[in-house]
Amino acid sequence: MQSLDEKTWKQLSAFGDGAPLHIETTNSSIDGIRLIDDGEKSVPYITRSDANNGLARFVSAKNYEFGSDDGGCITVGLDTQTAFYQPHKFVTGQNVQVITGENISEDVAQFLVPILRQQMTAKFNWGGNGATLGRMKRLSVMLPVTDSGEPDYEYMAEYTQQKREAMLAKYRAYVEERIAELGDPVEIPALDEKEWHEFPLDDIFTVGAGKRLETRNKVPGTRPFIGATDNGNGVTGFVGNDNASKDSNVLGVNYNGAPCIAFYHPYECIFTDDVKRLHLRNYEDNKFVLLFFVSVFAQQRSKYSYGYKFNEQRMLRQKLMLPVNDSGEPDYEYMEQYSKNMMLKKYKQYLAYMDRKGGWPVE
Repeated sequence: MQSLDEKTWKQLSAFGDGAPLHIETTNSSIDGIRLIDDGEKSVPYITRSDANNGLARFVSAKNYEFGSDDGGCITVGLDTQTAFYQPHKFVTGQNVQVITGENISEDVAQFLVPILRQQMTAKFNWGGNGATLGRMKRLSVMLPVTDSGEPDYEYMAEYTQQKREAMLAKYRAYVEERIAELGDPVEIPALDEKEWHEFPLDDIFTVGAGKRLETRNKVPGTRPFIGATDNGNGVTGFVGNDNASKDSNVLGVNYNGAPCIAFYHPYECIFTDDVKRLHLRNYEDNKFVLLFFVSVFAQQRSKYSYGYKFNEQRMLRQKLMLPVNDSGEPDYEYMEQYSKNMMLKKYKQYLAYMDRKGGWPVE
């Protein structure tokens, strides 16, 4: 098929008379504080967030009494200029608008979403000039067109399918390579069959500091900058800075911000001063052992709140429950194999799911 730069493109009104798309306010418009959380939570609640396809959480189907929107549409966030394809029926708040069109299949929608985002980002911004319904109805977009000058939906769908197949093939190769590296699973005792003991964190890890880096001093670059967040594996941006906190193959643990959350960082990165860098004292730093500790730290998080901070002193005294060997010492070999077994299980589940859904390209 033709590449994007070989294709003829035309600037068209996105939502005007005779336009390919239609935009309206949502049919639900439920404020978050009014949501009903009774019963099974299986209904997507979509917001104007730029993360997770706009999905904030799942809520009860009882919220349909406030109204709902059908899947097969594109949602647009007021002020945030976000756009996502929604495949399933959902409920949402008043700051979301809904784009429909008789030619919007999932593949066409995925082609349109980045175009809409690009145009909205160029024309609108937060505070006073957001993507309101009136402004969106005046939006124009550049679209690939047929010889007669109409939007070429067939091309859009084919292009998206081609890109998806290439990505899936790349992912399959990656997963199969990881499975080969991990080898066959090894039978080990279940977690509740192991003996567990408490150990002070300071006996298990050496603890290194992060270093404050103010926004005004950040230099654009490709090195991950690790902040005290609870998502994105702790990566809050990419910088060109270099400082004493630079590390790799390390466990980063938040002691401020989102406390007692740990992320494993195999890559070279630098850390904010609200994150500590942990290396094992008596065992070689190992990806699988450190990943096991990510879950160990997650079990401790409920202890810490606004009034009881996870400060450096408490971090060093924190007791960690660990599986032990016959000598009563931390069983690092068990932790390593447990993590490997879990990763093997997940990788194989991914492959089985995609094969079952027909998601892999035919070779």
